[in-house]
Amino acid sequence: MRGRKLRTGLACACLGLMMAGGASGQTSDFGGLPAGPGQLETFGNCTACHSTMIITQQNFSRRTWDEVLTWMVEDQGMWEMPSETRQIVLDYLVTHFGPES
Repeated sequence: MRGRKLRTGLACACLGLMMAGGASGQTSDFGGLPAGPGQLETFGNCTACHSTMIITQQNFSRRTWDEVLTWMVEDQGMWEMPSETRQIVLDYLVTHFGPES
């Protein structure tokens, strides 16, 4: 439980820095994630545990991305995103890292 609270706190701190323009006043490149709706939510929820490289190497279907998110929550200790945020992240992942992308 302590680890989950720590990761949540780190994710919030990271999002706060990005929204404020970063620690040095520079804008963030979001780890190479393409610009678009859901970029911030995806970056904030995913990079608290791993780099964007693991995301950008995938081309999963919506169903598989959904299963991966469920697996991360149930087996890897990721926090459960509110359903609206999860849908935004899923839409972003399928748009940029789906089989058609």
